Amino acid sequence: MTGTYRLKDVERRLAEEAGTAELGVHLTQHGGTVVVHGAVSSEGSRRAVLDRVADLCPGQEVVDELTCAERTLSSPPHPAEDLR
Repeated sequence: MTGTYRLKDVERRLAEEAGTAELGVHLTQHGGTVVVHGAVSSEGSRRAVLDRVADLCPGQEVVDELTCAERTLSSPPHPAEDLR
């Protein structure tokens, strides 16, 4: 897989396919590595996105830099975020 056009096609498929349906996922390529970054709704969705990227980018190493809303919403606020 090479080229920005191909990465944008994979991003579009991740957004449109029923098994992933994540709009906040973006891909960049560095040599033989595809970096997946952005935000997903749950850990299950993270796994589905990473699996689908691996399927759509054969022979490429897939690096996970996703954040999960489920995890950030369930954690207590950082002390600096406490409302007073």
